[in-house]
Amino acid sequence: MRRIYFLICMFLYFSVEGRIQIRQTGSSTVYPFAMKVAQEFSKKPTKICPLVESTRTGNGFRDFTQNTFGCDVVGASTVITPQEVDSCKKLGIQSLLEICIGMDGIALAIKKNLKGFDNLKLVEIFQAIALKVPNQKGEMVENPYKKWSDINPSYPDIPIRILIPSKSRGTRDTFETVVMQGHDIRNGQEVREISDYEAADSHDLLFDYLKNNDKTMAFVADSLLSSHQDHIKSLTIDSMEPTILNIQNGTYPITRKLFIYVNEDRYKTTEGLREYVNEWLSPEAIGKDGYLTKMGLVPLFASEKKQRKL
Repeated sequence: MRRIYFLICMFLYFSVEGRIQIRQTGSSTVYPFAMKVAQEFSKKPTKICPLVESTRTGNGFRDFTQNTFGCDVVGASTVITPQEVDSCKKLGIQSLLEICIGMDGIALAIKKNLKGFDNLKLVEIFQAIALKVPNQKGEMVENPYKKWSDINPSYPDIPIRILIPSKSRGTRDTFETVVMQGHDIRNGQEVREISDYEAADSHDLLFDYLKNNDKTMAFVADSLLSSHQDHIKSLTIDSMEPTILNIQNGTYPITRKLFIYVNEDRYKTTEGLREYVNEWLSPEAIGKDGYLTKMGLVPLFASEKKQRKL
């Protein structure tokens, strides 16, 4: 069904009276939410079918600057950098609107039958992955840990194997800032990056890998776990589960905000764009019982500011 939807949108994108239709690119984490918004929006009287693609956050920001087929909206799992804003401005984009659509936790996911990690700590994840770790004197030394039991004798005696987000994903920014604290990541068989994970419209490759490798962990957006709960679970970190409240108030340690960025210059030239953005912000989408909330998007507290112009 998604393929048919995509082909229909491609046809409309290039054919409706020669005018560019709404196009959204960017984050693979935001992508499932964007697909749902596009599907709900296409049911409205305007009958506009937005074209939604998963190109990763960084690539999405670059799509803004494409003169011929530049996008109108970018989904992002990390905040846009000043350098990326400057690039947009230099190439003629006068006004960008940043909208925080909600929050998400980054879970450390494992197969349900892997036991023994009930008291995992954030510092222990760092010890498992970092290229260098502090010794008892506080000196940074080559990482000696090969098995989880090397870090904590109460953990299973199995090799450390963790899939981490590739560098082009917004999830990687949060991972490096919160988990790695800016330190280098270890190279070697114990840790494997998701360099071959290129699925455009879902994270099914990653979850299939976890289901078939029961001693491997992976960092993944918590909002994506709901459809894989029969086989996959998230670990408690620092005694906190990635619940809605724990993500909202920041007590779960690995959280981030999710965004859409809008090229406001195209409000006048792209049919239905303003209405599409309003759909994202509607109570039907991000309210307490909104369709995005039911999909796992964690809403902001009512007092938090959602928008800013760049």
